[in-house]
Amino acid sequence: MKHMARQIALAFLLPILLACAAILAAYFFLQAQDNGAMQGGEISMSLPSGPLVSGNTAALRAVSTCGAFHVSLDGSWFGSGEPLISKGFSLEEGSHSFFAQGKGCNATLVFFVLARECAGNEAKECEKNGCPGAQECAGGIFSDCALPKKVCSPGEKVGCSINGCSFGYITCNPCGTSFGKCTAGSKKENASCAGN
Repeated sequence: MKHMARQIALAFLLPILLACAAILAAYFFLQAQDNGAMQGGEISMSLPSGPLVSGNTAALRAVSTCGAFHVSLDGSWFGSGEPLISKGFSLEEGSHSFFAQGKGCNATLVFFVLARECAGNEAKECEKNGCPGAQECAGGIFSDCALPKKVCSPGEKVGCSINGCSFGYITCNPCGTSFGKCTAGSKKENASCAGN
């Protein structure tokens, strides 16, 4: 009889114990997830500012607030760090991406590398708003078209003398980079100019 009473009690208590165990397991699982989220942090990645050009090198800087992490470049292993990594790499033309993965956090950085246009101190002529200028090679690509420094305002007129008797004016060119030839306007009123 006592044996049967124990079996009934056990049969009654077993589902309750199993339910309590399941509740505790769920609680600890959720607690671990919450702690992981709190400790997860983030990973930030950056490249140098300005255009990236093929044939040059650049450095990835990545910082993690979620501990150790590893980085891949276009799907291949690149490096690892804790809590940061600063590593150089060669640039190849096209679209690329870094992927960083840590415990409870990850980040992606997509970037584009331009084709090399020039080398060294090359320069080439260009035109901007109808005015001649030059493009300089910097870091493998040509700069925007730069115009010479303006020395006057387009259309500006300044007095001039042709031969000491005839006076006129010079006019600033449409680009503001120089004045034209002296154009006669009037004769000087003095005795030395008589007969001229």
